[in-house]
Amino acid sequence: MQPPPHKPTDQGRWIEPVQVYSQEYALYVANLIHQDTRSVIKVVRDGLTIACYPNAYAVELVERQIVRQQRVQ
Repeated sequence: MQPPPHKPTDQGRWIEPVQVYSQEYALYVANLIHQDTRSVIKVVRDGLTIACYPNAYAVELVERQIVRQQRVQ
C-alpha cells in the first residue's frame, strides 16, 4: 500500500500492513483499505501481482517514483 503524500517532498514507500490467509480475503481487505484511504495498493501473492487499486497504471507510477527517490538518496 502506498499512502497518499501530504506534501510534494514526502518520500514514497510501500507499506505491508496485512497478511491474510486467502487470496479472496486479500482482495476484499485491499478494496476496503483503498475505499477508505484512497491509497495506491498492490496485492501480491507468491511474487505475482493479482490486483492493483485504483489501477495498474497508478501502481506503476508509484513504483517509478520510489525508484527515482532511492537513486537520489
